[in-house]
Amino acid sequence: MRHTLAAALLITLTLGASVATADDTRLAAGEILVETSDVSGSDIPRITVTAVVDAPPSRVWAVVSDCANYSKTMPRIEESRLIRREGSTFVCETVVGLPFPLSDLRSTTTATHTEGPNEWRRQWSMIEGNYRFNNGYWSLKPYGDNGERTLAVYSVHAAPEGSVPDWMRRRAQESSMPGVLEAVRKAVK
Repeated sequence: MRHTLAAALLITLTLGASVATADDTRLAAGEILVETSDVSGSDIPRITVTAVVDAPPSRVWAVVSDCANYSKTMPRIEESRLIRREGSTFVCETVVGLPFPLSDLRSTTTATHTEGPNEWRRQWSMIEGNYRFNNGYWSLKPYGDNGERTLAVYSVHAAPEGSVPDWMRRRAQESSMPGVLEAVRKAVK
């Protein structure tokens, strides 16, 4: 029995390491990985994109932590502003432009910032807006031998109010999310 359990554990660890190695290889080659995961109590999945950015975390942080300039650095953000800052808490307002006949999406969020040295993190939740919910995070970690690159993770659990069919919303989010990391790559150059 102990041998069977040990063998099962070894197989599980080996398979997990193989998947991690495959993802590492894809990330090192410049791919942007997109993953969806179920959220307890919600019919809407969380969407997470992961990529390596060729800049140190402090430079990437300068882009992802600056909500006042999202209209200049993030795709589809028509308007953005910092409402107030209190220590490591930031209240921001953004407007996501959507194609006609859909209405633009507005939200005011509160975000907590944690800055390095092992992880730079921006975690937000919605205060008000025309979403049913909108929360997520940015996580930036040093990547590679010398830490001059960044492992960037952008994760969102959001659903607009209104009657956008779930399949359409899911498809739009999954196809547009890699563009956020592409925009960050461009902004840090």
